[in-house]
Amino acid sequence: MPRLEVRVGSDRFHTEVAWVNHTSRPTEIDTPLFTGRVLVLVRNFDGVTPDGSPPKRDAKYFEGRSRKFAILIEGRFKRRERVPLYTGDEVQFGSDFDYLPASFPMGPFNLGMKISHAIDPATYYEFKPPHGRPYIMSPYTACMNTFCAYPSPDALSRAVVLSHHSPSGPHEEGQIERGTFVPTEEVNGKRKWIERPHWSFLGLKGDPRVDAFLASHSHLFPASGTTTPSSHLAPPFRPSLDHRPSSLTLGTIPKSRTHEEDGTPIRSDSPSPTSEGTNGAAAEAIWGAPMFKQDDSRQGSGSSTPSADIPAPAPKKKKSGSKFSLASLMGALDVSGSGSSTPRENGNDHLLMADQLASPVDGRKRAQSVGMQYKPKPEVQKALGAWRFADEEIDVTEDTNFVFLDPDHPRSIAQRRKHFCIENGKHRKEFTYDPDIIYTASFFVPYFDFNTFDLKLGPIGMNVGSYFEDMPVRYTLRSTRMAPRPDGNEGPMEEEVFATISFRLVD
Repeated sequence: MPRLEVRVGSDRFHTEVAWVNHTSRPTEIDTPLFTGRVLVLVRNFDGVTPDGSPPKRDAKYFEGRSRKFAILIEGRFKRRERVPLYTGDEVQFGSDFDYLPASFPMGPFNLGMKISHAIDPATYYEFKPPHGRPYIMSPYTACMNTFCAYPSPDALSRAVVLSHHSPSGPHEEGQIERGTFVPTEEVNGKRKWIERPHWSFLGLKGDPRVDAFLASHSHLFPASGTTTPSSHLAPPFRPSLDHRPSSLTLGTIPKSRTHEEDGTPIRSDSPSPTSEGTNGAAAEAIWGAPMFKQDDSRQGSGSSTPSADIPAPAPKKKKSGSKFSLASLMGALDVSGSGSSTPRENGNDHLLMADQLASPVDGRKRAQSVGMQYKPKPEVQKALGAWRFADEEIDVTEDTNFVFLDPDHPRSIAQRRKHFCIENGKHRKEFTYDPDIIYTASFFVPYFDFNTFDLKLGPIGMNVGSYFEDMPVRYTLRSTRMAPRPDGNEGPMEEEVFATISFRLVD
């Protein structure tokens, strides 16, 4: 019986079998264009593993969700001498194909495109491009289900993060991993996905937009000669600047905290020592890692947000003779990520440099076996820091304050997509990918089962495996800039590729 094989790599000619559902084993990519990590999750996976071991069928990621598969990409677009930085219009994500099958099912394709356009109007396709490889693409900033960013390890001293502390809910030692600026959500005790507190990344000093923001909020600096210890700060969900006492503090990172240990630290079931009693190297090992799960009793304080894709109550039975509509299908599909757009109240906000955050060593670290521990390549570790998503109860979520620089009005996923689509893509053309920033995004759908290649779109259900017997279904992160074929052979110029993920049934 055919089994699913998932391969990840820098292009379609350079791939390796992925560790599907093993959140502690992402696939690394390091090329002159891009340094990144890719994680793939597939519900009910019974496919091929890199070493022939039994597959990991599921991950807690799928609990309470209708998603069939997910792709998480974390990475940096590299700086190259005399080469312009990539814009939001140039970096794209989507599917590309080796060829278009002669009997390709246009009915499901057209319905799929209607759905795609309803979610992301920037989606487009071309069946007969000059290089002969059909594709369906959209700007990365607009099409991904979640999108966020955080500073690279060598940019911490320039990174501005926004934090918030509520006087009514004071910080408790061990409750918060204090260095977290990576937006995540987790499964709580009721098996629901909730957003976790984190410091919201606003950008890097030296960026004119960020410098202007800091200048306009200079009143948030503490009085001369004083600072606000970051160990006394608790991070927000959705911060606000206008209605609460705030302070702005700047600082530099100690030399003892500028190096990260290789690999993801082994997690234990007991709290780690406090930052005050931990050396810098140990603290750096989990810099920016997920935060400690809060007790359910504290979640009632308004510090958590239910995921947007928790299954909704069963829909009412359709009346006899009612017609299928795209709107009803959209309502049933799990196509959005999590993220609240409601500012939090009753607290204090603080603007900090990321290297001022206390060493993030507090909080429980869930156990991993030594054999499963991720061992990154030194160059990847240096560029990206620790792998932040090894815990399968942790997932990346949306935070685009670095895009809008308007923390009082955080944008939802739909608003972010609209922003990058309106006015003929004006905003995405103005957006630039900073080589010193790590961009992380996730993509998932509920209507395609890769284990069987069964497609279900509303009333349309079919198996598309016969159309992909000689080629995989491939998702590609690429640019619109053209380059020679990545295998070195002669042929038409193709789009530059950063990462590719392929799904194929093999015997």
